[in-house]
Amino acid sequence: MTRVPLLDFYRHGCVSQDKEQEIRDTLEECYRRLSVQPLPEKVEVRLCQTPSQLADFLQAEKGELGIQTVGDESFICSHDAWRGFPRVLVCVARLFALCAIARLGTLRHEAAHTVLHGGLAYYVFRIPRDCLELAKAKDMDSIMLQQVLYYCATAVKDFEVTRLLLSLGYRECQAAFGAAQFSASHEDKLAWLLARHHPQGKLLFFTSQLKTLLMGWPLELAGLMPLEDAADSMLNYLEPEERKRLLGMAVSIAKQLGDDTHNNVRLTLGQVLQELI
Repeated sequence: MTRVPLLDFYRHGCVSQDKEQEIRDTLEECYRRLSVQPLPEKVEVRLCQTPSQLADFLQAEKGELGIQTVGDESFICSHDAWRGFPRVLVCVARLFALCAIARLGTLRHEAAHTVLHGGLAYYVFRIPRDCLELAKAKDMDSIMLQQVLYYCATAVKDFEVTRLLLSLGYRECQAAFGAAQFSASHEDKLAWLLARHHPQGKLLFFTSQLKTLLMGWPLELAGLMPLEDAADSMLNYLEPEERKRLLGMAVSIAKQLGDDTHNNVRLTLGQVLQELI
């Protein structure tokens, strides 16, 4: 029988045993199929019942570890290896607001991250000299550049995970997970209203959308999602030419991505800085 990683669960808030068991069963099933790749020995799983409990946990972790990037507190689930081992964070309330097949897709997505991106090296990226010089020429400070890098890295890793899961036959659940991501949130609409007249604000906003757009490219290639239609629906509050520009850049990047995560992140960051600032 295929060995699966030891799943070390921690609860934050009142998480039911039934929900914890569903999450455990889903992860263990996925790890058996993911065993075509080297598996981690252990995965820590943090179950936060409410969005506020997830935000509080992330704030405490980032404060202790000196991490300045933002955005993951709004996710349904996320992953990291900040402490040297792979970890999955789950907002239980958000996860169980999804339909069953989308829940499967979401948890399998996170399991794949712990396999492909389970070490600290996948959370620390060097910024190439040409990118540093370009950012400096545009008066972009280091905090903003790190946030743009974070968005690019997140987008690349989601692309890589979706590509892997589809290759292993996880089609229906990944299509459902993708459909759940391609929705225009109130927060995104508000962020656009605040950013649209500020060049660096627009850069941050557009880069944040790459996470969903890059993930959609493997689904498009698999015949599971018409990416242009999905992007138009998700970004319907943008002007048509801005939607076209952003999607065109995302597809151009996706077509160039290979198997090396660090090379993929460098490529993505370079193209974003060239085209969006």
